[in-house]
Amino acid sequence: MKPTRLAFILLLLGIGACRTYEEPPIRDLHLPDIIALFELSEKQELSKKEFKFLGDTLIAANQDLQAAQLYVEAASFYHQAGTSKKTVAALHQAIEKGMANPKILGRFPGIEESLEFPEGQRLKQRLDSIKQQLEQVSHYKLEMRAMDHFWPYFDSALKDTSKAREELKKFLLQGPPEIRDFYVVRYGNLDLMYGQMINATPDYYRYLKTHIHPDSLQALQATTRKWMTNFKDLYPQAVFPKVFIVPGILNSGGTATEMGMFVGGDMYGRSEDMPTDGLSDWQKNSIMNFKQLPGLTIHELMHFQQNYKDTVNIDKVMGAIIGEGVCDFLVELSSGVPLQSDNLSYLEDPDNMNFILNELKNDLYNSDNSKWLYNGGSIEDRPHDLGYTLGYLISKSYFQNHPDKIQAVHELLNTENFKVIYKGSNYSFLLEKDTILSPSI
Repeated sequence: MKPTRLAFILLLLGIGACRTYEEPPIRDLHLPDIIALFELSEKQELSKKEFKFLGDTLIAANQDLQAAQLYVEAASFYHQAGTSKKTVAALHQAIEKGMANPKILGRFPGIEESLEFPEGQRLKQRLDSIKQQLEQVSHYKLEMRAMDHFWPYFDSALKDTSKAREELKKFLLQGPPEIRDFYVVRYGNLDLMYGQMINATPDYYRYLKTHIHPDSLQALQATTRKWMTNFKDLYPQAVFPKVFIVPGILNSGGTATEMGMFVGGDMYGRSEDMPTDGLSDWQKNSIMNFKQLPGLTIHELMHFQQNYKDTVNIDKVMGAIIGEGVCDFLVELSSGVPLQSDNLSYLEDPDNMNFILNELKNDLYNSDNSKWLYNGGSIEDRPHDLGYTLGYLISKSYFQNHPDKIQAVHELLNTENFKVIYKGSNYSFLLEKDTILSPSI
């Protein structure tokens, strides 16, 4: 090859290498409406072709958002469609965007048998690597970067509310990966963010900006790590993901995705100076003090450990109240601090207990848990969220009755049949047909 021709080719390659990729402006990026997106899957019976379509739809909707949790949900649809390679590909994408649950394959019954191909084996290796990291309590950390990242966008949104949604969109798409997962599981869409942060309670969020400081979290982080160490003694296979403090929309103190645990920093602003304009009665009552953060963190940690295989009852009231109640019980067990609540006080009255247990007995196999969970401000004939308390009582009774405490904790977090927990507790009569007699608490 002539030197001049070689030089010309090298020049072209150099030009290509120096060319920079310009990202499209934020306004051109697509932010899916999560609530509308998941309405597509509400049909009761779906064919494999329809499940594949849903998986493809989530992948397409996630092109710009790049949320790890949406890739996991797409993988779930692909698995139900019977397409192993697409399932594995979606899980690889989830890991690349921050998914950090080494037990994720537990969500995909039977998938282990279909991973005997190179990408399947690589997936198992990546999950093993994640597991080794998360098994150390030292991996746990309270991460504040999403809160710090939020305030400039919030300030800009308030300066010109006509452009507020655009600023909130910038916050989501220019922020750390965890905020994209939180969008999927809690924000839902820009209208809900705008409605709470900008329209309803801007004064409260202004107050939060000066109320929350990283320095105030250090002592709480030490307490939380101590409780995690106690839990590790009871559950040796425990994993400890990162905990992300994020600006929520006053609808949840905490949640978990396959990336890690999330704490809504907005739900920890209680003080004498707290503005209340625009807050609902439920929000006024539910906002907590930062000192309560370790308990909430451990509660969410328990959700991250859960790996239930009872696919029949997990979405029924029977499984749902154990799923929440066991977390409250294990907070008590790990911290050594007995649970105290208005709900427990309410149930100390035998008449109340008998009424509630009869209601629960009738609802155990229902999929509608609106009388039991997540019903703050929407139920009038009883305290809200009694399902947490009943699940706590059943879980605690099961643990106390079990001769092997480590095995009991394992069963509470991994049961293949929720009836085992009920039968091993003092509340086994809930599964029987005869009249309920209220046990003492």
